[in-house]
Amino acid sequence: MTFLSPIAGLIAGAIGSGLVLLMYMLKLRRRPVLVSSTLLWKRAVRDLEGNIPWQRLSPTMLLFLHLLIVAMLALAIARPVADTDLSDGQRVALVIDTSASMNAIDGDRTLLEIAKREAGERVRGLFDSGRSPLVSVIEAGIEPRIVVGDSSERGRVLGAIEDISPSDQAGDVRGAIELLDRLQGSGVGEPSEDDASNKTLVWLFSDGGSFGSPTLPMRSGSGVLVPSYMGEGISNLGIVALSAQRDRVDTELCRVFVRVLRSDSGPIAGVVRVYEDEALIESAPIAFDAGQDSATHTFELRLVREALLRVELGGEDALATDNAAWVAVPSPDPVRVTIIAPGGIADPLLMDYLEVVARAPVRVIAPDAPIGEPDLLVYDRTDAPALPGVPSLGFDSVTPGLGERLSEQTGMRRVLSWDRQEPMLRDTGLGSVSYRRSVSYEPTATGVRTLASDQGGAIMVETTSAGVRHVRVGFALHDSDWSVQVGLPVFLAQLSEQLLPGAGGSGEVVGSNEVVRYLDEGGIERSVGPFAQIGVRTLPDGRRIGVSLLSEQESKLATREGVVIGAGDGNQSVRASGRVRVDLWRWFVGIAIVLLLIEWVWYLNKVRIAS
Repeated sequence: MTFLSPIAGLIAGAIGSGLVLLMYMLKLRRRPVLVSSTLLWKRAVRDLEGNIPWQRLSPTMLLFLHLLIVAMLALAIARPVADTDLSDGQRVALVIDTSASMNAIDGDRTLLEIAKREAGERVRGLFDSGRSPLVSVIEAGIEPRIVVGDSSERGRVLGAIEDISPSDQAGDVRGAIELLDRLQGSGVGEPSEDDASNKTLVWLFSDGGSFGSPTLPMRSGSGVLVPSYMGEGISNLGIVALSAQRDRVDTELCRVFVRVLRSDSGPIAGVVRVYEDEALIESAPIAFDAGQDSATHTFELRLVREALLRVELGGEDALATDNAAWVAVPSPDPVRVTIIAPGGIADPLLMDYLEVVARAPVRVIAPDAPIGEPDLLVYDRTDAPALPGVPSLGFDSVTPGLGERLSEQTGMRRVLSWDRQEPMLRDTGLGSVSYRRSVSYEPTATGVRTLASDQGGAIMVETTSAGVRHVRVGFALHDSDWSVQVGLPVFLAQLSEQLLPGAGGSGEVVGSNEVVRYLDEGGIERSVGPFAQIGVRTLPDGRRIGVSLLSEQESKLATREGVVIGAGDGNQSVRASGRVRVDLWRWFVGIAIVLLLIEWVWYLNKVRIAS
């Protein structure tokens, strides 16, 4: 057993015991009593001598009882705790949450600063205990990272804690615990249930709002959550959803949709402003209905050119990261689409769908006509002599090196499998499409990716050449029933967005957890992200993007207590000295109360006997 505040206990004990002894030494007032005989004078004199102050104390059971009560209360004030046995070489892991919500201000510090200070105090307590622990520090960001592992150097561990930086990303605490579990399990093997010395002791420093369960499973260790907040509600408003869409008829009209979330203690109203660069375009109030934690607003703006808009909340709150978000609005100019078809006559339904997607009439030419300068080239039942320098789509189309024509059309078939994670194929209903196949593609060729297959092989493929994407479908629309299904216009709209970002008039919103792709000077596709901080970025290809948080989980600023990791005991508390301890002060207070009851009963019984 150790004491967290021994000096306070000693001071309290000295003051309490001094007061008790002083009361016993001072003269006691007696009530006057009439006697019937002088024979009792001798006894009265003895009583008088016993009440003279500053006489030598006579030890009595009542005096010892009062001193014992004072001692129990003094020990409680000294904050006694019982320590578990941590052997030398005990593994201790400090998992520090660096998600965006940890940037929230609680008082005059951020939650991350509070967590780092608490972690540092625990590390000092561990090394001051005389043991030699092996301490690891894990940064629980979007990608969990081991800052330092199994170190017995005090300075190195404290330095690693101080070097942890905040981020504007949604964190992954569960992923950090799983990573730690895998690393410990891949060492000397999983520890047995009764071998506590080999298990990792885990302290998780977090606000607790990023995981909804009171338990985090872990086989090779156990621990508890160390809350990084003061316990009071934190007021916050945050932008959690943002989108922009140009009107397909009046392309200069752009609708910007904003959704704002409030924390449990957040304000019931606010102001949303829209900026282009630093110029204020429009603002509007936003209010929350009773019992609602979110509110929405749609701005209708006139934008005659492409723009990077910043949507911002007015006022100050606990978390500044979610007060601003960006959306890149494409140019209102229509997409130039050229269809190459036999005799310059294209499938009429294909033309209608493409005109809706392009927001302008499409151009149809014969295979031997000049193609001009289109943004998107579509081959309808026409082979391409080579991959063009602009994005292209082909139905019943062959390109050298990409595939070959079958000697004759096959019978009716259906798609058996397709890439459901591919954005251009979502909600396209490929499983219900019937067709006659006329082209055989080679998915094993260099740079060719299969998007969909039937029993004969690849039926839809994608290839990239010089950073330009090309998609080919192995049947003609008039040889299928896809053209009369709703899935075809959905496919064309999504394909145009993927091959030509912004072609459908939709704004581009980039979250801090996302990866953005671009083409370098050599036409090779590169990627950048996730992004540690929000704000405006300029990609190597010259494109400007705005990185936003947009996370309900982080903006809600929810908190949680009593989280147990692995098989930890929820009744244990982890204190600042760095040991796993159980508070004992309640027991000492309880003993003092019991002694007071005994003293009270003893006094009443003595008074009754005297009377």
